[in-house]
Amino acid sequence: MILGLKVDVCSYDGLRVGVPNLLRLFAGHGVRASFFVALGPDTSGRALVRALQPGFLAKMRRTGAIRTYGLRTMLSGTLLPPRHLGHRLASTLREVVAAGHELAIHGYDHRRWQDRIHRMDDPAVREEIDRAVTLYREISGQFPRGFGAPGWQCTAASLRVLDRAGFAYASDTRGTGPFFPRVAGRRGRTLQLPTTFPTLDEVLGLDTPDGDGFAALVCRQLTDRPWPVLTLHAEMEGAGFLAAADRLLARLRQAGAKSLPLEVLAERILQEGEGRIPVTEVVPRPIRGRAGTVAMPAGLEVA
Repeated sequence: MILGLKVDVCSYDGLRVGVPNLLRLFAGHGVRASFFVALGPDTSGRALVRALQPGFLAKMRRTGAIRTYGLRTMLSGTLLPPRHLGHRLASTLREVVAAGHELAIHGYDHRRWQDRIHRMDDPAVREEIDRAVTLYREISGQFPRGFGAPGWQCTAASLRVLDRAGFAYASDTRGTGPFFPRVAGRRGRTLQLPTTFPTLDEVLGLDTPDGDGFAALVCRQLTDRPWPVLTLHAEMEGAGFLAAADRLLARLRQAGAKSLPLEVLAERILQEGEGRIPVTEVVPRPIRGRAGTVAMPAGLEVA
């Protein structure tokens, strides 16, 4: 039983504090993962413009956002200047690779992508991705294999640009299994590996009062998906919920699950034959525990 393990790194402190914590934890459990990092400025404070979206404030209360993310992050890019992840924490990014994990791209300006992608045309999306790729190559000396859209937000424009950019795979969506996106009637070239499980911040205070119940929830769903992908967040499981992440990895090991980076998962899926992979449109859908909508493959949606 294999599991694609993905860590989204959305903020400066997520990379500064959460990623080193997770590197030590993963080493102790002998697991490998993909770290998707937003490489540009941390403008997390601009998330407050979403306060009018149904469910946003409720999620902030459930997850104890101020305690979880810290006041510095919650004011970053508004009352306080943004801190640049790739410029100031390049050494931490290199530690990810040195530890045997995959370093992938989670956009450039996480907040800008999540809030504005649906108003961005192909050139604007291309600029955003090109800035992240350029910085990635400066830091690592290589071209990234994976891309993961911030907030699981993608559009026809972003899917087209990803195809032209030459990524081996993307993880932009939520769904029950891998697929190729169909855009304007044509099959895209970039394999999509959706996150198949709920995330901790979505179930906290709803399906579990704390982080402990998250492990049981994931293990119950482990055999429901043919190519499962679990997303952790450096700001959650890498900080205040590190002990819960420890218990989660222990439970997964006991269940016989082997955690792998998404680049390895993508290779195994493609080896079984592209003809077996569904092709479908990407559509916006609501998801329990999260404000607004996320991108999902039509016919392969999750609740």
